Amino acid sequence: MNRGCRRVSGSGRGYGCRHQLPLDGEQPLAEAGCGRRLEVCRVDGGRGVCGRLAALGIFPGQKVELVCAADSSRCLVRLNGSTVSLGDGAAEKILVRAA
Repeated sequence: MNRGCRRVSGSGRGYGCRHQLPLDGEQPLAEAGCGRRLEVCRVDGGRGVCGRLAALGIFPGQKVELVCAADSSRCLVRLNGSTVSLGDGAAEKILVRAA
């Protein structure tokens, strides 16, 4: 089984969604270090969450940079030349690994 990042479609839960435990090397975005370049592996959430994040450009395979992550606060993520602010709930649902 390929344990790297993967795209998932047709799961009935939205693009990139899987409800599983983190695989080797995966961690929630909220727990990744500031200033690191990361690759989104999957989004653990319902159709609504996955849809909102995909509309922001956050989906499996996307490269992002975590600008700032504070405890119980907002995460700032840089992707495609823009900076996006995510709440801690959304940041916990995005699983990433080092890019």
